[in-house]
Amino acid sequence: MKLPEYFSKESSHKVDALNTLSLTGLSLLWGVMLELISPWWLTLSILFILSGYGSEIEKRKGEDTLNV
Repeated sequence: MKLPEYFSKESSHKVDALNTLSLTGLSLLWGVMLELISPWWLTLSILFILSGYGSEIEKRKGEDTLNV
């Protein structure tokens, strides 16, 4: 099975740097760095940062989805 041509193209969609989830993660990370909160919060802050970044990825426009 050959993959469609648009899978081999470089991504052209833009992602905003900050949103609510990523700012929450950065705030928790800052609190851990300043020793204001327990280091256990570091795991939650990493999850917030990653989910905040992932939620801003938009679907590519003008391309069909892969039909199996």
